[in-house]
Amino acid sequence: MKPGRLLTFAPGGAAANMSTDEAISLAVASGDSLPTLRFYGWQRPTLSLGYFQHIADAERYLSGIDGGNGVEVVRRSTGGGAILHHCELTYSLSLPLADAGPGPREVVYQSVHRSVQEVLADVGVPSRPYREWAGSSSVMVSPAVVAQSAVASAGLKSHSKPDEPFLCFRRRTDEDLICSGYKVLGSAQRRVRGGVLQHGSLLLGVSPYAAVLPGINELGVGSLVAESLAGQIAGHVGQSLGYDWQGGELTAAELASSNQIAAERYAAAEWTRRR
Repeated sequence: MKPGRLLTFAPGGAAANMSTDEAISLAVASGDSLPTLRFYGWQRPTLSLGYFQHIADAERYLSGIDGGNGVEVVRRSTGGGAILHHCELTYSLSLPLADAGPGPREVVYQSVHRSVQEVLADVGVPSRPYREWAGSSSVMVSPAVVAQSAVASAGLKSHSKPDEPFLCFRRRTDEDLICSGYKVLGSAQRRVRGGVLQHGSLLLGVSPYAAVLPGINELGVGSLVAESLAGQIAGHVGQSLGYDWQGGELTAAELASSNQIAAERYAAAEWTRRR
């Protein structure tokens, strides 16, 4: 087993969460830090835009939920649809990769999602990758989910890609985890020189700011807690990718880098409103 660093669950601000992920990925890629698995939450409900999305879409979405009072907006460095971070477990995985081509990165992506699928199965929540779910003709959806879906709108569309929903969790890709017809886990990757950053969200519960998206607590067996799930997921990811995670903290260099990145990018209006 290779040595790795585990950063246990902690809530953070929107800009700090994004800048910390980036700072860690750069330190890991350069060899200054061990491969790192981090779990975190959000101090306030936050709408994170995919890198290529338009701020006008975010404003239009928030205007439909009483102006989105109390919701922060941040732009990610990764692509994809917008995510309403609220009742969820968020993770990031930073690994060194000599070969940044699609093969090794796909292995990482599939390994993490398979690990989460195994943990959910252990706690009584069945899920499948979308590529398997889409081909099945025997999908059962609970009455509660049907009732929730009845209030769903047709979905806001992105200006940049009119054929796709605005929210990430209303889109589908092959490795997304699906439970009772709903997406509960989605991830995105960003290549850095010498490494890769992958981060993603596991929906635990429905948010009043995205009421059409149930989480595993609505779809599954009851109240699952972020902290306990994080520990189980870490164990499965370690086994799958061959890492022996040891608890750690951010280095002084990573903290300084994170603060600088946040000031220059994620906390800056110019970055958030660049599209």
